[in-house]
Amino acid sequence: MLYCERCQVLSRDETICPQCGSRKLRSASAGDPVLLFTAGTEEAQRITAAFDGEGIPHMERTEGGEGLTPIILGQSRCAQVRIFVPYGKIDQAKDIMLGIGVLKEAGEGENSPEPEPTDAQKQTKEVPMSPGRRAAVRIFSALLFLILVIAVVSAADMIVNLFKSFFH
Repeated sequence: MLYCERCQVLSRDETICPQCGSRKLRSASAGDPVLLFTAGTEEAQRITAAFDGEGIPHMERTEGGEGLTPIILGQSRCAQVRIFVPYGKIDQAKDIMLGIGVLKEAGEGENSPEPEPTDAQKQTKEVPMSPGRRAAVRIFSALLFLILVIAVVSAADMIVNLFKSFFH
């Protein structure tokens, strides 16, 4: 499997990064931090405690829950913790996660093999967007959002002026 240094994930198809779409992948070395699992805060605490008990080095990064919400209300319920382990310790970490019941054995529930795709699904294989096209879509979306904001503000202004005309 190839490794994306930017996202710190492994690519299964070995052509592009599944997170950012980059084609700058390299072979992973034993010390490279690799995204292993994303979990809620309570489940992440359980996982990291098990890793600490077994002596597996790991790193956590919290996503979501930024801004004033955690300061005012405490821990965000929406926060997700991304757990990274060295590439050389992935198999050992997965075994621990199986042991504590975070992951399921192959053939059980969510991790069971997916059914064979139909002909229609095979024909409509998703193609990742190029960085240029992704930027164009983002710019277009931002412009549409600005137009929507202008329309809402204008409509609100017209309604306020209509009400003001009734009272003057």
